[in-house]
Amino acid sequence: MLDILNNYEHQVKPFQHQRKHLENNLTRKSWGLLWEQGTAKTKPIIDTAAILYQAGEIDGMIVVAPPGVERNWNTDEIPKHIPPDIALDTIVQVFRTAKKGTQAHKRAMQSLFPHDGLSILLISYNAFMTKEGKELCWKFLKSRKTLMVLDEAHNIKTPNAKRTKSLIAAGRYAKYKRILTGTPISVGPFDLYSQIRFLDEFFWKNKGIHGSVEFRNFFGRWFTRADCQRLHGYDPGYDKLIEYQNLDKLSEWLSEISDRVVKDEVLDLPPKLYQKRYFEASREMRSAYETIKEEMMIEIGDSMITAELPIVMLLRLQQISCNYVPTGEDEPVHMFSEKNPRLAVLDQIDSETHGQGIIWARFRHDIDQIMKMLGDKACRYDGAVDDDTAERNKLAFQRGEYKWFVGNAQKGGSGLTLTQAKTVVYYSNSFKLIDRLQSEDRAHRGGMDEHPVNYIDIMSDLDIDNHIVTNLRNKKQVSVEILGDDMKEWI
Repeated sequence: MLDILNNYEHQVKPFQHQRKHLENNLTRKSWGLLWEQGTAKTKPIIDTAAILYQAGEIDGMIVVAPPGVERNWNTDEIPKHIPPDIALDTIVQVFRTAKKGTQAHKRAMQSLFPHDGLSILLISYNAFMTKEGKELCWKFLKSRKTLMVLDEAHNIKTPNAKRTKSLIAAGRYAKYKRILTGTPISVGPFDLYSQIRFLDEFFWKNKGIHGSVEFRNFFGRWFTRADCQRLHGYDPGYDKLIEYQNLDKLSEWLSEISDRVVKDEVLDLPPKLYQKRYFEASREMRSAYETIKEEMMIEIGDSMITAELPIVMLLRLQQISCNYVPTGEDEPVHMFSEKNPRLAVLDQIDSETHGQGIIWARFRHDIDQIMKMLGDKACRYDGAVDDDTAERNKLAFQRGEYKWFVGNAQKGGSGLTLTQAKTVVYYSNSFKLIDRLQSEDRAHRGGMDEHPVNYIDIMSDLDIDNHIVTNLRNKKQVSVEILGDDMKEWI
């Protein structure tokens, strides 16, 4: 198989650490890529699938990912990295919970089975847990030689959760298995138990650890409920962790089935890395979106929202994609869904991000919601705070007192130095190219190539987000052609 690797024509030239990974781990039945966010861990998985397919080792791949991330594989990652000759043999389908009952969706899923080539099924963790999702994956695993991938595998860190048990059970039928996560230990070393067990059900047993309780006791020292009852005469209802232990042994064992890559070690990464995180609009959002798009107005309660001018139409469509629409002059708003799906994606990004970051949002209402969700982890920099408060917040962020700097690109996008941030999230984009370019550079300066910045655009499946990004790209392309700049990779 190494001969195939040596003759494999990469669609995109691999970085050194990606090439090394393929050379060392391509033929392993199970492996974990515990690579820091922004170290480009998706490409080697797609390359692995392509090479294993060429070698006749697999004819299927299932990718289970957080909601919205599975679509990123379909729209961005697979088209970008899979070689053209293999792409001709490949069919890719995304399981969509909202459409699972439709005949078109059922036909799309069924097309994966008779296909004479590489079939790829992309499904979210939530969708996997539906009756239809489980049945589809079981059928796929039993009928095709499958590489099964858990993206952001920390989603199965809880040993007794139904999701964890179901995915570990499904993994028994996969010929090859991979996990991807930049945050394998978000709370403590106990998070690793289930993730590694997905790769190899007998890994911990072979180390003499039989079950999650023994794992917890081996790597932690506890003041138990029984200890408290004996010494203090009451039962607190839980065991208290005193300290971790045997972490050197854990590190040694992990090296047998996974590897860790951090950005500081990867010298050939570009200074800016771009990715998109997608989400599915709610039924209420989609209905309002289509109504105002077709009729240029929508009735919300006692208010009539109109959008006769093109610029107003774009504004309203973008606001609806953010789960609300203004209903009056003093900015009262109507929320379409109690749970904002765009905010849920940001919450997921927050849980995956270590270190400081910036969140840019176009509308004040967006920033209100973001600040409410993040609480003391975030400081604010927009028109809702006075200049003195904004300055104090900026300085506090620069001192490392806040994880997130939340602002409006029009106010905070120029003149600030926020190079502590290694993650920049665009919750919602401005239509103006200058806002985008200048806000990107708040976290990046020349000479910072050894510390790449990861830029994440949150995108709905409504067409407005794609329209805005396409518009920004077209404006950037014109600038490139006139000034001779380098387009390279850009949203």
